[in-house]
Amino acid sequence: MSRIIEQGGTIPAPPVRTSSAFSIDKDKLIKGIYRISTFLTAPSSVEDILGKILDEVVDSMGFDRGIILLLDEARENLYTRVVKNYSEEEARRAFSVHLNLKKHDSFETRVAKTGHYIALEDSETDPRTTETDRKISAFYKRGSTFYAPLKIEEDVIGIIAVWTKEKSRFSPDEIEILLTFANQVSIIIHITRLFEINREKIDQLLILQEAVSGLNSTYSIERIHEILIRSAQRIAKAEKALIYFLDIEKNRVFINDGERGFIDDRNEYGDRVGRTIIRRAMDSDAITVRQPGGEEDDAVPLYEGYPCEVAIPLKVKDRFKGVLLLGMKAGVYSRDQINVLDILVNNAATSYDSAIMHSMLSIEAKSLKTEVEKLKEREDFLLGFHNILGKSKKMVGIFHVIEEVAKHDTNILIQGESGTGKELVSRAIHRQSQRHEKRFVDVNCAAIPGTLLESELFGYEAGAFTDARKRKIGLLEYASGGTLFLDEIGDMSLPLQAKFLRMLEDGYIRRLGGNESIPVDVRFIFATNRDLSKMVAEGSFREDLFYRISVVPIILPPLRERGDDLLLLARNYLEEFNRKFNKKVKGFTKEAEEILRRYSWPGNVRELKNIIERIMILRDVGRFITPENIPAEIKASAAQDPVVQLDELLPLTSASDRIDYKQAVDRLTGKIKGRILSRALQLSGGNKTKAAQLLNISRYALIRELKKAGKQAETAT
Repeated sequence: MSRIIEQGGTIPAPPVRTSSAFSIDKDKLIKGIYRISTFLTAPSSVEDILGKILDEVVDSMGFDRGIILLLDEARENLYTRVVKNYSEEEARRAFSVHLNLKKHDSFETRVAKTGHYIALEDSETDPRTTETDRKISAFYKRGSTFYAPLKIEEDVIGIIAVWTKEKSRFSPDEIEILLTFANQVSIIIHITRLFEINREKIDQLLILQEAVSGLNSTYSIERIHEILIRSAQRIAKAEKALIYFLDIEKNRVFINDGERGFIDDRNEYGDRVGRTIIRRAMDSDAITVRQPGGEEDDAVPLYEGYPCEVAIPLKVKDRFKGVLLLGMKAGVYSRDQINVLDILVNNAATSYDSAIMHSMLSIEAKSLKTEVEKLKEREDFLLGFHNILGKSKKMVGIFHVIEEVAKHDTNILIQGESGTGKELVSRAIHRQSQRHEKRFVDVNCAAIPGTLLESELFGYEAGAFTDARKRKIGLLEYASGGTLFLDEIGDMSLPLQAKFLRMLEDGYIRRLGGNESIPVDVRFIFATNRDLSKMVAEGSFREDLFYRISVVPIILPPLRERGDDLLLLARNYLEEFNRKFNKKVKGFTKEAEEILRRYSWPGNVRELKNIIERIMILRDVGRFITPENIPAEIKASAAQDPVVQLDELLPLTSASDRIDYKQAVDRLTGKIKGRILSRALQLSGGNKTKAAQLLNISRYALIRELKKAGKQAETAT
């Protein structure tokens, strides 16, 4: 007999399975959760991220299929965003059917309304299965199914459903794991949607501004139609568009479908139009939306296979009356899209009459310019986010994540190479949080020995050990009410990890040598330059602690992956040291900038700052920093090709060409030697003695090899 396990109920211990629909591979699961975490900072669309998430959930847990449905803006309908392992026909049906929370009684709508998960052993025979459920289960061949709400705090934003063809019970552990997935997915969807919404608003306003400008500069009816249709389709992401004009005086209609325009008799064309929402929009003089899952509607789509429609009234004085109609195969028209489309249509309508076009459009253009400037100001704010400079896509994405996660006391794990600015990000999160008036305490776990780290964090009572003459308050207690930043968390010992995990779970600490449980209220931010998922697999980092600290990951890109951010940072540091050393260096020459671009910057932003400071202190710098001012080890490394190109070593263009074999081999050997020497100097910070030790040669041998490499480079050029 099948059963439904609903959240909040008692879950009896499951019997031994006779047939398991899936089995959990913990290593695969860890990797899956980690990969899902990384999607947060990857610049991508909601569909792309949701597709990757669903792939990970289904594949990591061993399900056969899955689907993610989201609630529309009105919170009335569930619509499909992504599917996994669906056939073409199944996918077409899933995307074309919306589930209305009032009209449809199904497991999907039940989960969306209650916010409780449902674990279903047998989708066909369970007594709670409705007729709608039975149809869905039969069509998609569902056996055991798990439905989980996607929630932000208590607000449901959608659901995720996964199932197997076989029938199997869900154990408490499996349910807990699935809910962990769902919670993580919810956070990622929420943050990604917020970022996408903001980006879409800017795009829509920019399209609108471009359209208004075009309408304002033309007196051609054909051009006005072209601008209106093209811009409307871009704003709404619609596949079909049509302008319908009714000439009241001559009792005829003008139709333009984006490809051609034609005039027809009103009566002949009116029968077809009268069955669509065009007639309804014209009669009511109101925007009319038709999409699956809405209220009962007897209107038919104008274009077959495009059921999602919006009709926006278009009026030109008293003579003409019309409608802009847009159609989509699947999707939802957002409130923002409709508002922007309404503005566009109003502007297009006024442009038909040249007498009022200039006055009306100039006002709208100014208004739109102001709106775009406001949004641009917000972007500019993000580019200089709390002393973190950057305008690359990756950094702008991180700024949006920081802004959103700062509002919540969720544990954050910042990952990135040394020198990428992990502490700066942690301080930015603190300043944006509700705890900004409280303490920000930073601890480097790698800099404090393991035994001492425990006493530093938890404190100790007098007499706890030999040198403990009086009580000491630990940093966890000291930071209570504020934020504690634990850098290099991967260096924490396993015994201390266990104690720290218990503190995270309970919210209490106990000083060394003490018996009193002391409550602490701390927002935790963790950072590491190590691969914690790999450490978990190796057994050097606790799996349960990894889950607790990496609820929201922030992955900082290395400087070499940040494009023009390199020069932005370099110029900023130049200005900083101009002020500090009372100099007036204006910038970098193009040649110097090219050297900086070609260098790999293993020390990232920290190394860049140190190099600029060294140049400003030690070098005889004129009005501009030139290649001569840049340290030799930087130039040597930048001069090396990232790869050895075969065409350089073997410059043959035909079978009749000849090369000197020995010369080609010597050239290749010289390039490889040069790269090894540069890398050693790079790792040693330009110190030749340390570089020689790295290569296990004498300092004099290193200098000799450097001279050889320099001569070979001159010969090659």
